Amino acid sequence: MGGAGRGGGAAARARLALPRRLGGRPAGGPVGAARPAAGAADRRRNDSRCGRAVGPGGRLGPGARRGPRGRRRSGAVVAGPSGDAGRGPGRRVRGEPGRQRAGHLPHRTGGRVVFCTGLSGAGKSTIAARVVELLVEGGSTVTLLDGDEVRHHLSAGLGFSREDRDTNVLRIGWVAAQIAKHGGIAVCAPIAPYAEVREAVRREVEAQAGPGSFVLVHVATSLADCEARDRKGLYAKARRGEIPTFTGISDPYETPTDAEVTVETAGRSVDECAQQVLDHVRGTEPATR
Repeated sequence: MGGAGRGGGAAARARLALPRRLGGRPAGGPVGAARPAAGAADRRRNDSRCGRAVGPGGRLGPGARRGPRGRRRSGAVVAGPSGDAGRGPGRRVRGEPGRQRAGHLPHRTGGRVVFCTGLSGAGKSTIAARVVELLVEGGSTVTLLDGDEVRHHLSAGLGFSREDRDTNVLRIGWVAAQIAKHGGIAVCAPIAPYAEVREAVRREVEAQAGPGSFVLVHVATSLADCEARDRKGLYAKARRGEIPTFTGISDPYETPTDAEVTVETAGRSVDECAQQVLDHVRGTEPATR
């Protein structure tokens, strides 16, 4: 019995030492045998999916996959400083959902974001409100996110520094993206003077609702016309220095170069301007898939 036991133990160790193939079973092992390698493979796949493919020193761990030229890669890792994904400290792509999977296009939900930008007093809110009315009359589900109203309800406590204004616009963009993600339409009307922030909102929306779901509308009322209207007296205060950073006077407005729609308001009615926006939205509605 003792000799048989020792022999059986040696045979078991020999079987465990065999290379693991054929779906994780020891080569030549019975179909019903324990499959320790399958559990390890599952863990490696889970590690890769959870972004744990990078080991100490930036080396790609066992969860990485082979690239076209045999280099190991992972969907959650981009190249280090050397430009080679297998060298240097890897880093995770954050805040850019569209880049997490190379070549992956977000699902088109059919939702849209109509994002109106322009100087204070340009007529953004008035045109946006009329666009909402026309869309609702056509049977659409629409949410209006006006810059002043969002600042009062969602961004209470924010000031008018560059950072706070950017935060307000990004919050509007995030809420709009969530609406579009679920197939709704959001019409936004902030000043949004900076191209970098407008582009960040575009990326967020299209990452959630798919390509073509973001429509940038530049309400291109001139500074002279905005000052002539000045219903709130803000331009007069800015000219007197009472408002330190006022868009168009003491702070720049970066005119969009990537607007899908440019609305010239001089000599035109609100209905004409709103219809121009609506025609574009209806004519470019993305199909769901």
